Amino acid sequence: MKNKIQKILQKIEKDKNVKIIFAIENGSRSWGMASKDSDFDVRFVFKRKINDYIVLNPKQNVINFAFDKDLKSCEAQGSLIDMSGFDIFKYLKLLLASNPTTIEWLNSSIVYYGDNNLPLREYMKENFNQERLFKHYFSLFKNNYREFIQQAKAITYKKYLYSMRGLLNAKYVYEYDKIPPLDLKQTVHELKNIIPLEIYKKIQEVIEIKSQGLERDVILRIPEFDAYFNIELQKEFSNFNPRKPNVEVFNEYLQKEIKRQYLK
Repeated sequence: MKNKIQKILQKIEKDKNVKIIFAIENGSRSWGMASKDSDFDVRFVFKRKINDYIVLNPKQNVINFAFDKDLKSCEAQGSLIDMSGFDIFKYLKLLLASNPTTIEWLNSSIVYYGDNNLPLREYMKENFNQERLFKHYFSLFKNNYREFIQQAKAITYKKYLYSMRGLLNAKYVYEYDKIPPLDLKQTVHELKNIIPLEIYKKIQEVIEIKSQGLERDVILRIPEFDAYFNIELQKEFSNFNPRKPNVEVFNEYLQKEIKRQYLK
C-alpha cells in the first residue's frame, strides 16, 4: 500500500504543481488502534513555488483527496485512503499555536513520502504551549464524547477510544508537561498511576477488542468510561507553564524552506 500511496502523492505534486515536504499516517494506524477495516489517513505538508505566493488571489492552502479500494476517486466518508495536505504557511501557523494534530504529524513513525524529521520537531518538544496543547486535546475529548457518544444513536469502540485518547493526552500534557506518545497503549501505560485501575484495565480490553473486530461495530454504552468522562468534565485545570514557541524560529525555518525551492 505504501508504494500506491507514494504514486498518488507524486501525481498530486505534478497535477497541483507543488512540492510535498513530507506525508505521514495520522490515524488509528499510527495510534496503535487499527482494526481490520481501518482506512489510511494520509496527511501531508506542501509548498509552492515562490511566485505562486506573490499573487493577488492566493491558491488553495488545503488539498483533499479520497480513494476507494480500487484506488478510484471518491468521497472521504467510507474511503480506503483519506488524504489531506496543508500548505506550509498554514501548517506552521497551526504548529506555532501548539495545535496537537500538526505536532503529531511531526512525530508520526509511519512516513509515506519525504521526511518529517524537521528541525522544528525537537524544538517543539521543549517549547510547546502547555495550556494550548492541553485545551486542544481536552476539547477533542469533550466534543467527541458529547457528539458521538452522549448524543449518538449508534456507538462504536472507535468513538469511545477517540474520546479516551483526547482525555488521556490532555491529562498527560497537564501532569507531565510533555508531548504525549502517539501510541495510545504507551500513553495509558505511562498514566497507570494517575488513572483509576478499573479504567486502566478497561482501556486495554477495549483496544484489544477493537483490534480484533470491525471498525464500525455498534456496541452498548460502556458505563465505566461514561462515569470517568463525566468526573473529568467537572474538574478545573490551572497553573500551566507559560512557555510558548518563538515565532522567529518558525520564520527562519520557513524562509530557508521557501528559498530552497526558489534556488532549484
